[in-house]
Amino acid sequence: MVQKDRKVVKAVIDKPNIRLGKEGINENVLNDVKTYIKNEGVVKIKVMKSFKALYSANVNLVAHEIADMVNGEVIDVRGSTFVIAKKRR
Repeated sequence: MVQKDRKVVKAVIDKPNIRLGKEGINENVLNDVKTYIKNEGVVKIKVMKSFKALYSANVNLVAHEIADMVNGEVIDVRGSTFVIAKKRR
């Protein structure tokens, strides 16, 4: 439990692992998110301006949509970035 919290804090502070651009939410992005969650427990994703312009998307809704697709939970949303972690049991 404590180890996971440290990973979440580190993810919030560090640079994003994945950038979500004009290609949108596709199979490659979801596979990368799943890999990061499996290996690290957390992943930080930045939503680029091109994605927001093309899809008129709310970052909070995008975060929850991706979290549902990869069976994770949204931990933090700040501006255009968000952190998803493995669901707690």
